[in-house]
Amino acid sequence: MYKTKSTGYPSIDRPWLKYYTESAIHSHPEECTVYQNIYRHNQSYLHNIALEYFGVKISFEEMFDSVESCAKALLHAGVRLGDRVTLCTSGTPEAVYVVLACSKIGAVANFINPMFRPEQIRDRINDTEASLLFVLDKLHPNIVSILAETCIQRVIILPAVNALPVPMQFLAKLKDRPDEELNHELKFNVKYCLWGKFIREGNSYSSETEAPYQKDMPVVMVYSSGTTGASKGIVLTNDGINATIAQYETGFPEVSRQKKFLHIVPIWFSSGISISLLMPLCLGASCILEPLFSPETFTSDLKKYSPNYIFGATSLWLYAMEHLDSKHDLSFLICPITGGEQLLPETEIKINHFLATHNCNRGLQKGWGMCELGATVTFTSSGITAAGPRNKIGSTGIPLPLAVVSAFDTETGEELPYGQRGELQVSTPCCMKEYYKNPSATQEFFRFDSQGRRWGHTGDIGYIDEDGFVYVLGRAVDYFQDSEGKHHYLFDIENVILQNPAVDICEVVVLHVNSSSIPVAHLLLKKDFSGDRFLLLKEIHALCIQMLPPPAVPTAYKFRTSFSVKPSGKRDTEALTHELNDYLFVADNKVLPISF
Repeated sequence: MYKTKSTGYPSIDRPWLKYYTESAIHSHPEECTVYQNIYRHNQSYLHNIALEYFGVKISFEEMFDSVESCAKALLHAGVRLGDRVTLCTSGTPEAVYVVLACSKIGAVANFINPMFRPEQIRDRINDTEASLLFVLDKLHPNIVSILAETCIQRVIILPAVNALPVPMQFLAKLKDRPDEELNHELKFNVKYCLWGKFIREGNSYSSETEAPYQKDMPVVMVYSSGTTGASKGIVLTNDGINATIAQYETGFPEVSRQKKFLHIVPIWFSSGISISLLMPLCLGASCILEPLFSPETFTSDLKKYSPNYIFGATSLWLYAMEHLDSKHDLSFLICPITGGEQLLPETEIKINHFLATHNCNRGLQKGWGMCELGATVTFTSSGITAAGPRNKIGSTGIPLPLAVVSAFDTETGEELPYGQRGELQVSTPCCMKEYYKNPSATQEFFRFDSQGRRWGHTGDIGYIDEDGFVYVLGRAVDYFQDSEGKHHYLFDIENVILQNPAVDICEVVVLHVNSSSIPVAHLLLKKDFSGDRFLLLKEIHALCIQMLPPPAVPTAYKFRTSFSVKPSGKRDTEALTHELNDYLFVADNKVLPISF
């Protein structure tokens, strides 16, 4: 077992390594393309199932054959080493083939969220300078109005029903009204081409399709959610993704051959590509492709496919708790995973109880990370090691074997000892190469310490305990300054309010009124609350007065029935800052209405 040091600083001691085997600690990423990595791992298991799409099972041999056909078609279409190929689609087999074919020929698969507004899609297409666009037929209306304003020379239409069984194809075509505009373009516009025709055109290509491996060669580009500013293109390399795969292969034996991984995370997220698709494929798991991302499909897929691994946001697990009957058996779950949203200890305990009562003997596994750092930085495990359990309630887990995490003072930049909170920074070989065509943002994201180690700024405030468990408290940018210039973090206010058992969700935002920064709290109560809301508000306000400095006590509150969300799926807190009416404030033990 790894012997931890005792300097008091996580980056030196790396206490989390005591939970890993020597092979995990000393794992080395494959020096090859992602395509080569996946092929080498599965060349002796070609008849095993690689993909499943609405009941259609695709073997590794069939997948590799389709990737080769796609590679020929891309090269025939003029795509060359380093070129960007844009995909505006959900997770279908054809999308997988394009990604792996790009890796094979040395091109870059660029994903754009199809839920973006048309002008956002236009700007991202032009940003990448891609000449080839793959788009799902059902998503065609999202791009038709802006296509003439882009550099796209050819549009490849991916039929949503293409990989379905023939009876399902027939029913789907009967159910859905044909897109007359798309049919017209396919008939009269030479730019448009159906997937089948595109593949057949590639049959005439007879040269070598596989590009030689080059270190730091880009392979995938996704766009950031834009939580803290303009959305940026994140360039991921073969080496970075292979590093992600390597540490899961050695550090998390839960992921293994011919187990089933439900791919429900949208493919345009880095976690939807590297963690939920490329990693399980490389390790021989079967990926069940689910193109629809919703609480309803999450629950129905649990029933339909009995997956061994599934990654769902906290809200999806809470939905499952409400909609799965008490007799439903979840014993098939080896690794139920959550991430991307705040997980309160109370909620984690409730979900674990739900899993246990449905015969799942594994607790909820948690992760934390960001696109720029290879999607996942920390993770938990239900397994018991010689060093003890690899999970603590309230934490996001320990760093993955190849990652180093520590907290740094936001003003001085000095590393902080165990238990002291600051900005979490990460050093990992899984990180991005750069922000696409944005050297200033790249330079701002990375820093080098005195030993030459490269760190990435996460923008999250948190701390590391003496066992190496990471605790994420909130975003560093979510603060306001009082009249004396003191910083107050919004997550500190939210955590106080969430101590009241009646509050399900709390979002604190800052309104700027008459040159003053005013914190206000938006509250979503639990469904079983049936008490007096005004009395509850008095209790919450009294707790805030007791536990927060006066400037951080919310000026007003608003009860909500829901929160709007962004295309990324995250709550739209910016929209809340534009709401100026229908608040409540507490004064002299009275609750009164107020607007700003």
